[in-house]
Amino acid sequence: MRMLIRWAILAVAVFVAAQLVPGIELEEGLVSLLIVAAVLGLVNAVLGTVLRILSIPFLIVTLGLFAIAINMVVLWVTTALTDRIEIDGVWAYFWAALIVSLVTLALRFVVPDGDH
Repeated sequence: MRMLIRWAILAVAVFVAAQLVPGIELEEGLVSLLIVAAVLGLVNAVLGTVLRILSIPFLIVTLGLFAIAINMVVLWVTTALTDRIEIDGVWAYFWAALIVSLVTLALRFVVPDGDH
């Protein structure tokens, strides 16, 4: 159940980013949104984890701000793996990474997922 809740939270975060950031084209439909969220979740779980471990010195020096660059790479790989989302330009990736991170963080505080 927890995985479904986190998947839904990620889908909402992707939807919000697509609505707010010019340069993001998300294929219409709930199925497309859920597919993008699933791919993003898998890429983040595998590649994001490896990148965070390898970049610990950068994360420490930048007080965690380097995590945005990692999230940008994760989004880039997601767009390469699925044709249901397109992001144009570095600034679109930057704002999308920031918004997805913040919305996910906020919703994880609001929506119980069974951890506590």
